[in-house]
Amino acid sequence: MDKKTYVQIVIIFIIFSILTFVYIYYFNESSNTLSKPEKGKTDIDIVKGSEDLISEMSYFSEDNKGNRYEIKSEYGVINPDKSNLILMDKVTAIIYLLDGEKIFISSKKAEYNDDNNDTTFSGSVKMVYIDHKIKSEYMDLSFKNQTASLYDNVSYNSKLSNLIADRIFVDFLNKKTKIQMNNENNSVLVRSIIDNGNN
Repeated sequence: MDKKTYVQIVIIFIIFSILTFVYIYYFNESSNTLSKPEKGKTDIDIVKGSEDLISEMSYFSEDNKGNRYEIKSEYGVINPDKSNLILMDKVTAIIYLLDGEKIFISSKKAEYNDDNNDTTFSGSVKMVYIDHKIKSEYMDLSFKNQTASLYDNVSYNSKLSNLIADRIFVDFLNKKTKIQMNNENNSVLVRSIIDNGNN
């Protein structure tokens, strides 16, 4: 092996070593950056996806009082017109309140606002809160205000009664529920459940 060939091999080896080092260092830094999101920011966990469709998507948020909100979907896409809106399919969500109570939500679809965590659920919406079960076609959730408005084909079930209404407004902080009909002349249909001890 002559001297010129030897020098060329050494130069190629050095270049290859530098490229390998840069490649490993760059991807380790990227991995560390992704695994340490900024505190107070909404995080997104994308397990796998394509250019448009994202599968197994989840967001987690916490307000300054310590209430937490987690929403997941099997599939989702970022709204091409408004990048802060996430369109989700086959959705489940949980709100963790400071008093230890949990609100469970599920729906066929949802539109999640990444800026303020407001979410509009649609299609077979179901919300379970303590012993209250509410079903509707739509629900507007404000995580900031800790309120939910359920509307269209609303049915409410608890240990004490079942009812059908047009709209139910729930204030999680003040533990208040407001039941409404769109037409004031229509009455809320209520059926009481009486336990006479004959089980």
